[in-house]
Order: sequence, then C-alpha cells, then structure tokens
Amino acid sequence: MLKPVRVIDPHRLQSIALVGVGGTGGYVLQQLARLLYGLKEQRTSTPDVLLIDGDTVEEKNLLRQYFLPQDVGKNKASVLAERYARAYGLPISAYPHYLTRETSLDDLAIQNGSVVVACVDNGSTRRILHEKLSQLNHVVSIDSGNSAVTLPEHPEHLDRYQLAHLKNSGWEGQVVVGVRSQGQTVLPFPGEVFPDLMEEDQLPTEVSCGEVSVSNPQRLMTNLMAATTVMMILHTLLSDGTILHHRTFFEARRGWMRSDAAVEQMLEVSV
Repeated sequence: MLKPVRVIDPHRLQSIALVGVGGTGGYVLQQLARLLYGLKEQRTSTPDVLLIDGDTVEEKNLLRQYFLPQDVGKNKASVLAERYARAYGLPISAYPHYLTRETSLDDLAIQNGSVVVACVDNGSTRRILHEKLSQLNHVVSIDSGNSAVTLPEHPEHLDRYQLAHLKNSGWEGQVVVGVRSQGQTVLPFPGEVFPDLMEEDQLPTEVSCGEVSVSNPQRLMTNLMAATTVMMILHTLLSDGTILHHRTFFEARRGWMRSDAAVEQMLEVSV
C-alpha cells in the first residue's frame, strides 16, 4: 500500500491556479469545480480558483474542448470562469493573458501555500512558471503533458508505415508533482524531472496565426486521461492534504498507467 505524504493543510489552502484551460485544462476544471462544490458543503470556505489563458476560442476547439458556438472569438479563461462560477457558486476568476517573463506572481494571486496546475504544451511557458514558482517557500506544482499526433508533411500520400506511425502517435503522457516546503524542494519540480519539458520554443504570444493553425493536434482520449490523472492527485490533495504519486506515466490507447510513489522520491531527495 502506498504511504501518503502530507504536503498542505487543505483547510487553509487559499488559491489554486490552473494554467491553460484548453483540452486537458478544460477537463480538469470541470472535475475540479465538482470536487470543490462537494467540499464546500463540508467546510467553511473553499480556495479561490484562477484560470490563466490568453487564448481565444476558435471553431476548431468546439470538438475537443468545453466550449459552445457562442463562445467563438472570446477568451477561453474568461468564458469558463464565468460559466463555472455561476453554475457552482464558486470563487473562480480569469487572468485572460498568456504568461510572460514580465508576469508577476502577484498578478496571478499565486502565493506561498498555493497549488498550481499547468496544462500547457509550450516549453517556454513551463520554464517561466518553473522559475517563478521556485522563488516561493511553499508551493505544490502539478504539470500535465502529453504527446501530439505526428502529422506528415504530405498527408495525402501516406504509405502503410506512415499510416501506422500516424495511428500510434499522440497517445502518451505524464503528470508530475513537485513540492517546495519551508524554502526547500522536497519533491523535484516537473522541469527538474524532465528538463526537456522546458526546452526553449516560441511563447504563444510569439506564434503567428498561421503557425498555430498547422500545429500538431492532440487526441481527445489522451487529454481525458491526462485530466483524470491530474484529478486523482487533486482529490487526495484537497481532501486530506496528501499526495501518493510523484509522477505518473500513461498511454491512453491501451489504458496503461504506471506511477512512482511520492514517499520514495522524497527519501531520495533527502539523502
């Protein structure tokens, strides 16, 4: 049996920041709102939730993300914050901008004791978040990442090997939990576990509309499995302040999942 590791006092948690509310992030938000709604009946208060995303809803998002036709052209974070705050009576607000190096933690209401969930597919954004969260004495950082479908340069002319590669791509992912407590890193941050997650690329603010339109798509089931993995962590974290897993790997097509115990990784760090 896995030994739970207590990392926060859930009754004193004041804020949760969700960075990226597209595919995976939108699914996380739906379940997080339900979880907080249930906890609200048991507690005197629930943490504030801030949705961080500068992206705009497009028609192509309607298939895989939680948006409606009337949302097209509006900011993703603003749309979902208003919708879920009204539906569940929860303190959910939006920061309708992308993270940049100039963004301060004060702008995001991220402070010591916060829980930050990153559902982004951009290495530069991850690096910025890593650098800023590393300044805090006490924070829980959860990062969800997954592969995208590998699109060939000329999809109209696929041989059977290219077709097989296309069918097999975009199913893998991982979720990593990092913890800083009393000014010390007690569980390595996601970027320390997988440095390639923070490889420099263009920030969303630096990418043209043309480049965005041809970016590799992600699979619905992969996003759903990533969100479910994040929610497994958030459920124990918000219920009793503990975590069981430091990192979890999954493959959505086969329904495969493997996790590394948090307590074992913490022992390694302390040596």
